[in-house]
Amino acid sequence: MLKKLRIGSSLILFVLITLYFLDFSGFLPDAFHVLTHIQLIPALLMLNVAALALLLVLTLLLGRVYCSSICPMGVYQDVVAWISKRFTKKKKYSYSKAKTILRWSVLGAVIIAFLVGFNFLVGLLDPYGAYGRMVTHIFRPAYFAGNNLLESIFTRFDNYTFYKMSIYGLGVFSTVIALVTLVGIGMLAWLNGRTYCNTICPVGTILGFLSKYSLFRIQFDEQKCNSCGLCSMKCKASCINSKEKQIDYSRCVNCYNCIEACNRGAMKYTP
Repeated sequence: MLKKLRIGSSLILFVLITLYFLDFSGFLPDAFHVLTHIQLIPALLMLNVAALALLLVLTLLLGRVYCSSICPMGVYQDVVAWISKRFTKKKKYSYSKAKTILRWSVLGAVIIAFLVGFNFLVGLLDPYGAYGRMVTHIFRPAYFAGNNLLESIFTRFDNYTFYKMSIYGLGVFSTVIALVTLVGIGMLAWLNGRTYCNTICPVGTILGFLSKYSLFRIQFDEQKCNSCGLCSMKCKASCINSKEKQIDYSRCVNCYNCIEACNRGAMKYTP
């Protein structure tokens, strides 16, 4: 049930955020601006205390549900990982140690860059901004082309529901950055799930630190667990050490795959 709720809420938010970036006709109501406000880096830059407090409480209560369901870049990685499993039926994940030094080094570099006014690095690694750049530079022109195709078809029948849009680029450099981001993060997700979230993403590092103290968390029932490793094989964050019955909560993104995979009911999400 938890996994289904996570997938349902993730897809709804992912589609709405994507449409928000694609919308060119003002079809979506102004209330959709809230999708930006609930993202960590935009909320931080806008000093949106209410949104920051909400995300803080949410993480301390439930863990990294932001990374699991709210962040569009996280959902993008899940979609790519899901597609990769259609090609590799026997694909399995495995436990790996946390790249702690790398994670905190990247976060430290982002903070220093922000303090000295070098906002390029912040914009480059902000997962929400990076996803928005991917959509507006790569997918939006394709969206316009599809719209123009429908316009040419409908107007032949005197139906003017669609109108022609000019397809234009938004800069070669930013488009290349968007393409590199799309391919780079996509490849990491294809090969090993949430690698970007748990090695590079500064938001993942911050929320990962907070989630170590969350009230609700996935735990082993040691009386039922036989260390079969099914949970670790399904963990796209590579954070479950089934042999030692340990979970690295700083990397767990609350996907609940492990709970569904366990056929002995030995994985539970409890206080």
